[in-house]
Amino acid sequence: MALLCASLIWTTFLIYDVRRRLNPPSERHQLGLLYHNIPALLLLTTTLIAKSAKDTALVWFVALMVFRYWRTLTNIWFWFQYELVVTSYARYTGADCTIIVPTVGTAGNGAFDEMVAAILINCPARLIFSTNSASAKKQVEDRLSAIQADVEAGTSVYQKKHRLDAMVKLITVILVINASVSNKRAQVVHAFSCVETDILVMVDDTAVWQPRFLQASLPAFQSQNVGFVGTRKWVNRRTHPRDPTAPLIAGLWKQYVAGFWNTIGALYLVRHNFEIRATNSADGGVFCVSGRSSLIRTNIVKDKGFTKAFLNEYVLRFGTTFPGWGPVTADDDNFITRWVINHGYDVKIQSSKDATITTTLGTYPLKFPDQCKRWSRTTFRQNPIALFVDRTVWSKWPLTVWTTLFPWLYNAALIWDGLAVYTLACTYTYAQSSHRVAMLCSLVAFIWLTKLVKTIPWFWEYPMDFLLYFVVPAYPAFAYWHSLLKLYTAFTFWDLAWSGRKLK
Repeated sequence: MALLCASLIWTTFLIYDVRRRLNPPSERHQLGLLYHNIPALLLLTTTLIAKSAKDTALVWFVALMVFRYWRTLTNIWFWFQYELVVTSYARYTGADCTIIVPTVGTAGNGAFDEMVAAILINCPARLIFSTNSASAKKQVEDRLSAIQADVEAGTSVYQKKHRLDAMVKLITVILVINASVSNKRAQVVHAFSCVETDILVMVDDTAVWQPRFLQASLPAFQSQNVGFVGTRKWVNRRTHPRDPTAPLIAGLWKQYVAGFWNTIGALYLVRHNFEIRATNSADGGVFCVSGRSSLIRTNIVKDKGFTKAFLNEYVLRFGTTFPGWGPVTADDDNFITRWVINHGYDVKIQSSKDATITTTLGTYPLKFPDQCKRWSRTTFRQNPIALFVDRTVWSKWPLTVWTTLFPWLYNAALIWDGLAVYTLACTYTYAQSSHRVAMLCSLVAFIWLTKLVKTIPWFWEYPMDFLLYFVVPAYPAFAYWHSLLKLYTAFTFWDLAWSGRKLK
């Protein structure tokens, strides 16, 4: 009852809050915020039923399963309802786009040549590299002439991989500027003054586009309400030959571990593809538009208020009373996503093969666990800001609030799966059954199979990975390890380190 009262107070505040905004929604939409009381009502109902039920544990088991999997079913439904924006008349083309690539240089970046070639093939008006040092600037400049020559001749690795052997006439103007700082946000802002087109595309220096990437992504801007566009992500599957100098067992184990981490990195992004496609189809929501490659209207980022806020974001800052932590250098894509919707724009996800970027994750030796820490800390920093500081999501993306933004704060597979097994074992139904082992095995099998829902695209593409890392329960084991990592990062969210990229 206390939770329901708190929920009613909160939704009443949300109605008051949305009414005083610059462009408040209709009265009907405002009253629709009362639907956010449904979770509290369901919990109260479950509690009352459990008090009078003969098998109390069974009531809680059923409630737990519904609570755990209703959003999975909801997201599956909306995943299938998704519609890609396709148009016969292009409002924008590559000539309307400027690309900004913040980079720390070409050293150790095996994807750099392909990344550049892919951008040039897409024919944007301008390509700007914003480096962190004079050394990185020279590295980029030294590589560019060779890449351009290969692309023009049709002999680049990228063109051969995609069977684009024809010679290309390059029309893109390329600039290399030095921001003199190892800070992605500052490097991007440093390049804003060089942007003169309507659309700005921010790209990581390891993100490789498809040959028709811009053509497939830009139709999302047909609607003037759309200010920010995200795309589909994929991971480069790396082969891991066995070291012939190592003993047989040790060599096979090292090969297996290297392949495992590459697969885990891939599944991380594949799961994100599922989430953002489903939520964007449901109510236009996303948890975040990935910074690996995103398209935004230039007038949004050219706003002085944006630049100032972007470079001076703090976590838990309360005036002069508590300075908080910051300025935040990570979480740039989350910040932009929140800024866009807070200023009245919509977000659209273009999820198609042509609108796909390919990157590399889960390489061995490892930096992926450190990246997981950074991403998890981002969730604990940014989701509460979106929910309780900005509050735009409650009225703009009401379903996304309950299928993604809240669940990502408390969703730890180890805890919820463990509770499901324990609660079932406490029921009279289980205690009186003559098939208790079968009941437990069925529950465990169901839980195990649900972990396939978001990962099917990768395992469909690479069935051997399914046998090696899912049938052999390496991936489910990682999911439980990640639960412990989430608990750790929940209490270290203030750590702003760019984990996974060690720079001075």
